Amino acid sequence: MPDCFEFKEDDISLTPIWAILPSLPLECWHPNTLGKIGSRLDTPIAMDSLTMKMERVSYPRILIEVDTSKTLVDQVEFKLPNGVIQKQPIVYEYTPKFCIECNRFGHHKSSCHDNHQQAVATAAVGNPAAITKQAATKKTLPTEWTLLE
Repeated sequence: MPDCFEFKEDDISLTPIWAILPSLPLECWHPNTLGKIGSRLDTPIAMDSLTMKMERVSYPRILIEVDTSKTLVDQVEFKLPNGVIQKQPIVYEYTPKFCIECNRFGHHKSSCHDNHQQAVATAAVGNPAAITKQAATKKTLPTEWTLLE
């Protein structure tokens, strides 16, 4: 990483995710074909060794860098060498939660802490008891890292 590297705001939501292509015909297990399919998902990075060596023939697995602020692709269509159109489902091993409101991983916009605090403050303007009730039920979040030994 270069000295004084700074993240751009749109780079924060990029993360690698393993994608599984269930029931993909064996003729499509070529690195170029998997790369083209991966490009339809986002940016292909690699495929696992079992896929490369065709040691697990139940499904290929490819690593894709995706923008988690966007909806993940759940199916791609392509034409097989015999002319048949293949509708290929995509299964992600893990789908990270990313909030486009505060640019953080761990939750979606609908459950954003910042949105929740703003909604409570707005509701409390006409109802002071709401602040007291919210303060009584609020869980405290850790503010520092804790080292486990």
